Formats: sequence, structure tokens, C-alpha cells
Amino acid sequence: MAITVFFSNKNIQIIVGKRKGRSVYVDRIIETPMPNDSIINGVVVEGGEDAISFRLKEVWNSNHLKGEAELIINSPKLISSRKEMPIISKISKATEYLDKQISSEEYGRFESPLKGWYLLNTNNSEKYQTVVTEIAEQKSIDSFINIFNKAGITLASVHEGVSLATILFSHCVKDTTSIYMILDDNMLVTILYVKGKYYYDSTRRIFQQPGTEEFATEIRNNIDGILKFARSQKIQETITDVYFAGISAEDIGKLQSSLAGTDLDIATHGVVAPSHIHFKKWNDKLSSFVYPIAGLYIPDTGFPLLKAIRKNDEEYTKKRELLVSLIPIGVLTLILTIISLFLLIVYLSSSYRLEELNSYNRNPEVIQMSAEYDTLVSQASQTGTSQSGVDTLEQYIDSYPLPNSSINNKILEAANAESVNIDFGSYDSASGIFSTTASSPFVENINKFIAKLLEMDIFENVDYTGYEWNDETAEWSIKVICTLSENAAKEAK
Repeated sequence: MAITVFFSNKNIQIIVGKRKGRSVYVDRIIETPMPNDSIINGVVVEGGEDAISFRLKEVWNSNHLKGEAELIINSPKLISSRKEMPIISKISKATEYLDKQISSEEYGRFESPLKGWYLLNTNNSEKYQTVVTEIAEQKSIDSFINIFNKAGITLASVHEGVSLATILFSHCVKDTTSIYMILDDNMLVTILYVKGKYYYDSTRRIFQQPGTEEFATEIRNNIDGILKFARSQKIQETITDVYFAGISAEDIGKLQSSLAGTDLDIATHGVVAPSHIHFKKWNDKLSSFVYPIAGLYIPDTGFPLLKAIRKNDEEYTKKRELLVSLIPIGVLTLILTIISLFLLIVYLSSSYRLEELNSYNRNPEVIQMSAEYDTLVSQASQTGTSQSGVDTLEQYIDSYPLPNSSINNKILEAANAESVNIDFGSYDSASGIFSTTASSPFVENINKFIAKLLEMDIFENVDYTGYEWNDETAEWSIKVICTLSENAAKEAK
């Protein structure tokens, strides 16, 4: 059984259950008030860790819970987004690819960003996969780890709740074009599905209380905003239904009455659990426990945020070890500085001897002998330089192959397979680096081409720059830089 925990502003919600294929089985539902003034919109306030940890430990012990916990949280310190990428089965390679695709603008305000992801689905026919990337501020994740550690609970993972809710409702929406709204305290999440597929989500604050006309006005304005967005995106399908979660049946009834008197031609409903979500002892509780139930849909494939913490810690350790290794160098530099000062003093005290040496150097016989010596040294230096150049040239020739047709053909085969045009630029024999330009009307084709290059053994590294649009050719272009591997050099011989 999995244990998912959701921290809202008002409550701690816990679900004990399991997922089997598409079906979800909810075995236990637990809810307790969140300690006052301990967390605001997913951010733990100063002094809140101890209060939340104490309450969590009480609930854990009183309900005899055992096992690791999966934390679900909605917070400005944890952001997520869906991305499409070429199919890359190796986790490390996929993580490296996504790390290059994630713009620093997505987490610019984070001091120490953690980057993770998980796989949603794979489209083998179109040769791409859809993933959810998660970026978090490490200090925020550390505070959640501390809360669970103090409560004596092992925290297995931390995930953003809205993205998981989009996965949950994608199993409910079928093939319709509709809106799902989730109210958690004063935060309203709106999710748009088009023909049964996720399209867009947004989060905004609600200022009015459910059941009031003012609240209905805010909801109506929010629906109007989604309808305008759909028109701006030229979505042809008509939005037919709005489903509400986190709102009582009584308040939904009042909301339906208020919206019925408007020009909105759209049906409103409360969220109802589909047949593949099973509750052991209760009636339908999906509306009130969307996020912890959605936590049961956490995919298994990906690179979790808690693993990213270990990666960051390893990088910090390496930097610290480097700093420690530089300390002896600093001490040596100080010693050399002291010696230099001593030598300077000796030099100044011995300056009276310089005149005698200068007089010797100005002797015509000495000058003639010096000129002859310089000539011999110059000749020897030229001979040595020529020999060094020959040796270096031999090394370059042995190290990397010429950009012959066999290597070019492999690049062209990968490009032609994805309808990508290749312009071979420069080749540096000293480093074995190809500089090429890939262009295509479709960015996805270029992504697939780059993914094929990454899988080739003849390249030690494949790097690339950002995309540029050419109005004259109506194509996207990107610089692709390939470094030949040592194996490629042996094959070229």
C-alpha cells in the first residue's frame, strides 16, 4: 500500500491505497487540521516545521500507519510543466537532454534549484515521449524533509499536485472538451481538456466565499477567461461542461442557479469518481481529496527531486574537496611570497655589485661572443621547432579521422530519416569537432535527428545551440556540434 500526504493551508490529508493499472483502490482516508499559521500556499513559515511535524506524528501513531510517505504539495517554490522530447530510454541521457531544454527563466528566482522529471507516456509511432518536469527551491524541499524526519517518517518523494491532478482527471474526462476546477481554501486551479486530452491549466486566488453571489461572479469571470483563451488558441471544439471539486454539493447547487441566469451556455457539475476509482468504506470522496488520491498516479519512470538533492550534495562535496585541495597551494603561495620579499631585500643590498657586472657586459669582446652564441641558439631553436611541428602533425593525423564520406553519410542518413537538411560547416582536426547546421520546418524533426546522433558510438559528444527561425526559407535552424570519438578515429584508419 502507498501512503500519500497532501499539505493544504487548512488540513493534512492522507490516503492509503494502491494503483493497479488504470484502477485506483482507496483503502483509508485520514484528515486532520493543519496547525495554525504554519504553512501558507505550500510554503512552510518560520517556526512551522515543529508544529506540522508534531501534528503529523500524532496522526501517524494514532492511525498506526507504517511505511514511507509520498508528499503532494502545491507551492510557488515547486513548479512543473509538460514537455515533449525524443524517445530516450536511458534515464541519465534523458535527464541530460531535459537539463539543456529547461530555460533558466523557469527557475530564475530560485537560489538553489532542484530539477526532476517523470514520464507520462510514449508515442512510438510519432517517436516522441511526454514528460512532466519539476523544478523546486532546495530550501523548501529541505523543510519538508525535516518535517518528516522529526516525525520519524521516511519521505520517499515530493511532487507537485496540479500536474498529478491533470493525470487523474484525464482518466475521467473521456473524449469531451471540458473544464475541471479544484478549490483548495482560497486557491482555484482550472484545467482545460480538449477532446479528452490535457491542454492548459492555471492557478489564481479566490477572494469570495463559496455559496455567495460574489463567489459565483468570480467563477463566471474565470470561465469567461478560459473561453477567451480557447478562442485565442483557435480551438474549434465547444466547451460543454465545467466540473467542480473542493466545493460542497450545496454550494455547487447555488453556483448552478447563479450561472443559469447568465449568457454562459455551459453545464456545471460536481466531480464524480469514475468506475475505476474504488473506495473501500466511503461514498465518493474524490471531490474533497483530489490531490492525495492523484498522488496514487505517480509514474515510476523518471528522475525524482529527492535524487536531485543527492546529486546537488555530491556536486557541493566535490567543490568543497577542491577548495580543501587548494589550501596547500595557498600556503605555498604565501611561502613563495615571503621568499620573494627576502630575495628583493638581498637584491637591494647587493645593488652596488651591479655596476661591475654592467661594465663587464659593455666590453666589446664580450658583446661579440654573446652575438655568436645567440646565433647558435637561434639555429638550434629553429631546428627543434621544426621537429616539434612534425611530431605534432603526426599526432593530429593519428588522433582523428578526416571527415570522410562514411562519417558524413551516417550524419546524412540520420538527417534524411527525419527530413532534416544538413549544412556541413567546419572541421577541426585537432579536436575532431564537426560544426554543422540542421534545418527543418518542424522543430520536432530536428529533436529526433539530435536524439539519433546521441545514440551513435562514433560521437563522443553532441552539443547544440538554440533554435532560430528563417522567414525566407520558412525553416527552423540550429547549430549542431559533433565531437568524434576515439573509436571513430580507429575506424577511419
